[in-house]
Amino acid sequence: MAENNIEFRPIEKADYKYLEEIIKDTWGYERFCTPKTAKKLSRVFLASCLTNQTFTLVALNNQVPVGVILGKNEKKHRSKLKYQLRLITSVVGMILSKEGRQTAGVYKNIDKIDKELLAGSGTEFDGELAFFAVRSDQRGNGVGKVLFEKFKAYMQGEKTKNFYLFTDTTCNYGFYEAMGLKRLGEKKFSLKPQWKEDIMFFIYGCEF
Repeated sequence: MAENNIEFRPIEKADYKYLEEIIKDTWGYERFCTPKTAKKLSRVFLASCLTNQTFTLVALNNQVPVGVILGKNEKKHRSKLKYQLRLITSVVGMILSKEGRQTAGVYKNIDKIDKELLAGSGTEFDGELAFFAVRSDQRGNGVGKVLFEKFKAYMQGEKTKNFYLFTDTTCNYGFYEAMGLKRLGEKKFSLKPQWKEDIMFFIYGCEF
């Protein structure tokens, strides 16, 4: 499929460096750590998402990745060894520095919040939307909507009954409400002094 120079295909290894840049910019990592650590954190984040998927789709503008979505059918998910090894090496590279260890500690707390939100939702889910981002200069042109609808169609084709996702106030969480998802829980967390503001974390659910 191609519309206005936008094409869609499954993720490839050559995409990783572009997607890591999108991650770094989307979540503003350089607001609370050095560029070097921000780059390492982006690598860890992407590596973690790659272990957590059965579906991948990348949006390309003139062959350059500008958006991505990864998700999984829980029943079919089996983490591949190559992705596990990439995650291990990424984490090791992250924690070699003091700043890296401190930053990893913050994200360990966020992971704890996500687990609390999932447990508190009171719902058993068939799948998860694990990672979804669009490059800032491509937002508003429909790329995100196409990526989301294709993931949703995949989940429906897999005969799943629902899926969930985590998001927060650093992201455009209103997009999910516009797409008809239901907010199932929220939790405030302070990332001070790394960040200068508190962040609200959310879990959203989609039912078919």
